Amino acid sequence: MKASNFLGTGVLDKNALKVGKVVDMFVEPEKGLINSIIVSKGELGLRKEHFIIKTEEIESLGDYIILNIEKSQVEVVGEGSETV
Repeated sequence: MKASNFLGTGVLDKNALKVGKVVDMFVEPEKGLINSIIVSKGELGLRKEHFIIKTEEIESLGDYIILNIEKSQVEVVGEGSETV
């Protein structure tokens, strides 16, 4: 699977509550592994929240990325209209 296939993918927590969409990812270049993904919530408003999801917090991949944690446990890394 291409890394670009993940961009725009919806992310749900373990209770199927929407967390946001994948907007970026951190890749370990030496091994070619994804370390974590950046998820954004609030696409059209001025207030955007960005979350970092570690690979060990991902339960499954498919049409959606399903997490093995609750939405309240997701780490917020930024708010506002700027990017992470």
